[in-house]
Amino acid sequence: MSKHVLIVNVTRMGDLIQMTPLLKRLEYEWPGVAIDVVVDQEFAVIAKLLPGIRHVLAYDFQALMNETRVRARDVVSMYDDMSKWAKPLVQSGYDRVINLTFNRRSAYLTGYVGGSDIRGLTTAPDGNVIVKDPWMAYFLDMHTYRRINRLNLVDVYALGGSGPGPYESVELKRQASDCEWAGAFLAASGAPAYWIGVQIGASDVMKAWRPEYFGQTMALISQQLNVGFVLIGSNKELPVAQEAVQVYKNAGGLAPLCYAIGKTTIPQLVGLLSQCDLMLTNDTGPMHVAVGVGVPVVNVSVGHVDFRETGPYGPKHWVIQPEIECGPCGFDQVCAHQSCKERLLPRYVSEVCVHALGRGALPAFSLGMRIYESAIDFDQLGTYHLRVGTEPRVYQWYGEFWRKFWFDTCAGTSSQIRISTDRPPDFEYVQEIFLRLEPMLTALCEHADEFVKLTSSKPLAVDRLKACQERLNCLAHEARKLGRTSLAFTPITTACFRDTHNLQQPDLSGMAREHARAYARWRHRTWNVAEQLGLDHIKALARRMVHASTT
Repeated sequence: MSKHVLIVNVTRMGDLIQMTPLLKRLEYEWPGVAIDVVVDQEFAVIAKLLPGIRHVLAYDFQALMNETRVRARDVVSMYDDMSKWAKPLVQSGYDRVINLTFNRRSAYLTGYVGGSDIRGLTTAPDGNVIVKDPWMAYFLDMHTYRRINRLNLVDVYALGGSGPGPYESVELKRQASDCEWAGAFLAASGAPAYWIGVQIGASDVMKAWRPEYFGQTMALISQQLNVGFVLIGSNKELPVAQEAVQVYKNAGGLAPLCYAIGKTTIPQLVGLLSQCDLMLTNDTGPMHVAVGVGVPVVNVSVGHVDFRETGPYGPKHWVIQPEIECGPCGFDQVCAHQSCKERLLPRYVSEVCVHALGRGALPAFSLGMRIYESAIDFDQLGTYHLRVGTEPRVYQWYGEFWRKFWFDTCAGTSSQIRISTDRPPDFEYVQEIFLRLEPMLTALCEHADEFVKLTSSKPLAVDRLKACQERLNCLAHEARKLGRTSLAFTPITTACFRDTHNLQQPDLSGMAREHARAYARWRHRTWNVAEQLGLDHIKALARRMVHASTT
């Protein structure tokens, strides 16, 4: 009997496309698996172009969110409507439910559907939102240490929803009729040797390169090669496209322009991009469409975009990132200057595009920017190789270290990646932090164990419980603050405190045990990291410090 899987992905177009390797990985894990996917009705069309899906189940989650925000309706009645819609899902008895959406609404839906194998956000018996599966937990944490994250969202989806396996590409289905329409649409604008798709706008202005720079880049390319440009996007992006086109013409642009902005359906966009030889774009949904139809991408990565998280997946794509201390910035940050965009010069971006078409060399030097080429590593996961520019050694070192650490920890198998055997660049500082942190963690674990015992006593010693909890909270606060001062311990510190909020037991004693396990895991991982970083020779000193502090 074939397995049945439900995936909840109530997000954007790009996120849906990025889960296609998960669909293939599930088929690899369970041949003949039947996969249903829950999406927002706005993206039902793109969901139907994903390979390997049995049913696309659409609901107006955007309206639910909007009505919740403005309190247009009673919240209980809104969720009651959703539960009625979802009742058949409960009755389907899925073998696995995978929630790839990280908000409360999706957690409530996942908890309502239920099942023995749930991955992602769901609800505990008391209604608290929790996360299940270590890779899904990693997804929640990685934005707090973005500069040392080396795992693409595509791989986190596939590893968390299924597990390790062979490399699977991002893929979209194409209809012959849409490809024929696209061919005729392009032919009306000319017959260049190469068509380059260009997405000038973005859903968020923070992650969009300057329109005038797009125009200058297009002009430079057109003066070197026989190309044509296909301008894509929604109608709301028309003003920035018009600005880019004006700059393009003023800069002596020679190539024909094909205007497709606001003129395509989603299937037609898929057909149109499949006719292109290259795409130049910000981080957008159409970028992932291009990847899904096998078109090489040159991605301009600015603002709060981190290409290692959401960049073009698979081999032979190119990413250009500004070399700036504050980038990529936080998701909630509002930047007044956005000077990262000024670092990416049209001259160099045009040279990367020409190189991606196989007609020129990469820039030998690029002040203020980095150029990466995408690839697949020995663990069959996406990666990016720095080809031009430099990046801080400390981020490079810890990026490799934590990539291997989390794969070994969460995947249930050993990574095939070889990492540097050199000491970390901040080795002396790491030793200092470890010597201070380890005694704190030992004391924290002891107090946590004591608290567990107190919660089990009959009758409860309330005053002793309060005093112990106060000491426990104080120690946890100080250890957390110290652990986050070093890249050697920040990720496991973050994981610990996410665990302390990821409580599945509703009673006091159960929650105390979960806290104790989280602190013990943190201490164990700290020792593990210390061993891997070559700090063995200071363990004896650390133990003496612990002994001295308790006598």
